[in-house]
Amino acid sequence: MTQIKKKQHYVWKKYLMSWSNKNQIFASFKSSRKIIKTNIEGIAQERFFYALEDFTEEEEIILKEIITLGSNDIVRPLVMEFYHMITSYSKISRAMKNNDLSTINSAELDENLASLKANTMEDMHTSFEKFGEKLIEVRKIEDLEFLDDERELLTAMIYVSFQYLRTKNMREIIKPIITKYPYLSNKFLNFFPFIYAPGIADSLTYGKKTKLIFFDNKTEIDFITTDQPIINAKKHIVSDTGIVSQLDYYYPITPKIAIIIHYQEQEEKRKYVLIEKQQVNYYNDLMISNAKEFVFSSTEEQLISL
Repeated sequence: MTQIKKKQHYVWKKYLMSWSNKNQIFASFKSSRKIIKTNIEGIAQERFFYALEDFTEEEEIILKEIITLGSNDIVRPLVMEFYHMITSYSKISRAMKNNDLSTINSAELDENLASLKANTMEDMHTSFEKFGEKLIEVRKIEDLEFLDDERELLTAMIYVSFQYLRTKNMREIIKPIITKYPYLSNKFLNFFPFIYAPGIADSLTYGKKTKLIFFDNKTEIDFITTDQPIINAKKHIVSDTGIVSQLDYYYPITPKIAIIIHYQEQEEKRKYVLIEKQQVNYYNDLMISNAKEFVFSSTEEQLISL
């Protein structure tokens, strides 16, 4: 019997280990500021968070239209592969209701269908996490040299873009936008990262000369992280039409190391910054303001002082 993955994390457990001690991590609830010490297995997750939806045929047609509008010619074939995987459950469900699969063992089909619904998207995100394994192991600026390889850069940017978009926080940000349009459904929420992350990764890899800024934190204050572990530090810069016009992914990797992925035309690939206390506080405050529910630190004392 295939294992049904009930606990589905929207923040990668392996990433959080840099703030943990023997898999135990200090977390502060953003709303109440209550502090707990908990196992990373039980935090930043929900039961069946990435479970597939039962789309109607009409909703599948709308999803295809969104893909056409939201992806470029280069990444669209990849996004369509995601589409076929994510709509597989609803297609089989409809076939069952129409008795088109009546010759197949019902109990076995039900079991496989339950696994398809619960595990498909969770497994896809697990695959993307593997793209980030080298990135979260960076400890000095020289460790970023692997990104000189274009393929390595692309896979790392796919990882980063999915981690930015996959969270509960981003889902809640997108939800009110969807409700403005009667032809859109909340069923689409989990699919939006699969539409937009490949395009962002493509732009970061090929569109401009992306620069990576390495923050070395030797102050007495640690970098914190949250349940929105990657943020756009420039999201407050908007165009005349109100659209965010600049992108600086800020990503704390450990309590003492963070990077910025700076999307702007320039020659310099990497920059080392020995960060000062004031800057650490600035980026920690940004992380807290972008968090949904949880703020994480390697010490309880830091969470008390925030």
